[in-house]
Amino acid sequence: MLLLDTNFLIDLHDELRRKDGSDGPAKRFMKANRTQPMVITPVTASEYAAGIRSEREARRFLRRFRMVAFGRDIALFASRLDREQTSKGLRLGENDTWQAAVALHFDLTLVTNDTDFEKVDAVKRRTYLR
Repeated sequence: MLLLDTNFLIDLHDELRRKDGSDGPAKRFMKANRTQPMVITPVTASEYAAGIRSEREARRFLRRFRMVAFGRDIALFASRLDREQTSKGLRLGENDTWQAAVALHFDLTLVTNDTDFEKVDAVKRRTYLR
């Protein structure tokens, strides 16, 4: 299962709005992986929506993705990950820590072009920029 990061959602949104209808890397990734289950987190939804003109537009776009819910287990997992990364001098930002925790906890592959996730060796990553 694939966990979509915010940079992917933003690129996909921008590509879907292109007037010429041309495919960019995010759209090509979606087409090539259409049989793969894809999910987002509340963090991804929030970061994405913060940059969109209207909440209505954000709701319409986000509706197409299933969202992984957070609970106590993820919160505790994220706190352990944050402590481990901090002790190594490789701390992620708070939102990236949540993303990495979800990816690791549920054994998901994170679709991103954010190199910060390279700080956590155990996170499986896939880029959509090829």
